[in-house]
Amino acid sequence: MRTRRSAGGTALAAIAASVTLFASPAQAQGQAQDQSQSQSQTSVVLPVTSHWQTLADSRHVYVSAPGQDSVVATDHDGQVIKTVEGLDGARGMTLTADESHLYVALPEADAIAEIDTVTLTETRRFLTGTDTEPENLALAGGRLWFSYQATVFDSGIGSVAVAETAPSVDLDDNPVWYGKPRLASSPGAPDRLVAAESAGAAGMRVYDVASGTAEEIAYTDGVVDVEDLAVTADGSSAITANGGTYYHQRWSLPDLTEETGYDTGAYPNAVSIASDGTVAAGVMASGDWDIFVYRPGETAPFRTVSLNYGHMELLERGVAWVPDGSRLFGTRFPYSGEVVLDIIDDVHKANSDITLTAPQTHPYGQPVTISGKLTSLVPFPKHKVVTVRRNNEPLTTVKVKSDGSFHFTDLPADYMRYPEYVVTYAGDAEHVSGRAAVTVEIVT
Repeated sequence: MRTRRSAGGTALAAIAASVTLFASPAQAQGQAQDQSQSQSQTSVVLPVTSHWQTLADSRHVYVSAPGQDSVVATDHDGQVIKTVEGLDGARGMTLTADESHLYVALPEADAIAEIDTVTLTETRRFLTGTDTEPENLALAGGRLWFSYQATVFDSGIGSVAVAETAPSVDLDDNPVWYGKPRLASSPGAPDRLVAAESAGAAGMRVYDVASGTAEEIAYTDGVVDVEDLAVTADGSSAITANGGTYYHQRWSLPDLTEETGYDTGAYPNAVSIASDGTVAAGVMASGDWDIFVYRPGETAPFRTVSLNYGHMELLERGVAWVPDGSRLFGTRFPYSGEVVLDIIDDVHKANSDITLTAPQTHPYGQPVTISGKLTSLVPFPKHKVVTVRRNNEPLTTVKVKSDGSFHFTDLPADYMRYPEYVVTYAGDAEHVSGRAAVTVEIVT
């Protein structure tokens, strides 16, 4: 017997793990074809072959591409509006609270660019100093903060007084970081800056920046090599993604006590938090799932999303919410070629998980009974059914009991040695569709 199960939505189908208990070579090939055909996602190929960060506001999605010295701006359907060029080594980005301006770190120009988000043109450029190579950005305390190369061996955090007519730049007089730290802030705590080590064991720090200078108020050594960092809208928590932990860590602010973890598997590389607190936690290589979605206060994902197709992995800092949480974006890269933007617009629908139980082998000429269960973290409607196909032909429709269980019996045709049964739940207003498959070997 071999089983497959999947849960999919309108914008993107989520393909679950395949467990092969018995399959002939021909069947193994058919299984791979079936998985690829069952995916349904809105994907857009972008005109860049590099990526540093994906960010979204209420109108656009922004993808910084250091290899092309540019930022690609699309609408929420993935249509490219404009590629802003001439942005030397474009890396970290951040938006003003009113979304009027986008700031982009330009390490190859030792500068930060200000982009008007209406015209999508560069309006100002702030020089940060020779060989500073700024990388990550955040707005807090009325200043634009940036991580940069302070010395040959150390990195620091500087700031720009962007509100001034002649903006001043302040650099770090006591750099304590090995790699340029990831930076994050939140409108719920406008005078607080959170920083996490990107290339070593310098930990994570919280700064009070109300005075215009960064005053450290909390520290933890509980994180290393952080790939991405996000702060909740109310400023009460921070979430880190780093590949070495195999889970996303959540920290209380401002004291940096570890609150909980999201068991996402290998290797955490992206995180984004919607305004209502819904968490999208991304990983690079966790089997079939790339993004795990968690409702506020929960640590079990109510939705899992697969972006993988062939050799395409979710990119570091490659997950972004629309501010109101209505859509989620993921960026991936096929190892060669252009970056792909995936759009998930039914992200608040829950998974429909189907598990099937069937005998590994079954006697020829005897009816076979297959049982299953339909489950989700969100309750299903009272009346629900699953449909069954055998070897791609319609077989029956089965009512699902209140506890989610169901079963059906079939007598395979005489010529069938490996009948495959595919069970599908069509989805509903609160759930994406679900699918599972099982193959039984008929023996004489």
